[in-house]
Amino acid sequence: MPAEFIKVVRVSDLPERGGKFIRIGDDEIALFRVDGKLFAINNVCAHQHISALHQGIVSGVNVTCPMHGWTYSLETGKAVSGSGCVKTYPVKVVGENVFIEVERAD
Repeated sequence: MPAEFIKVVRVSDLPERGGKFIRIGDDEIALFRVDGKLFAINNVCAHQHISALHQGIVSGVNVTCPMHGWTYSLETGKAVSGSGCVKTYPVKVVGENVFIEVERAD
C-alpha cells in the first residue's frame, strides 16, 4: 500500500519527555518528544493490547507502559523489558508542523 505523511500537531503541542495520543484512520499512535527529537510508535502495548503507551513513563529513549510495566524503545519499537514489539512510524517536521507517515487504505 502507498504511504503518505499526515499533518498531526505542532511541535509546541508536544510535552517534552511526554506522549500524545494521535489517531489516523485505524492507526492508534503515541507521539513523543524527547530532547527535541520526535518518535511515533503504535499506542497499543503488545502485552495485553491496551491503548495506553502515550501515557507511559519516558526514560531516555524508552517508554514504559503504565498498565503492566513493559518497556519499549522509541527508536525501534522493540521491547526492552517484556517481549514483542510495537510498530514505529516515520516522523518529519516542517516548520512547526509534525507529520507522521502512515499507509493509505486504497
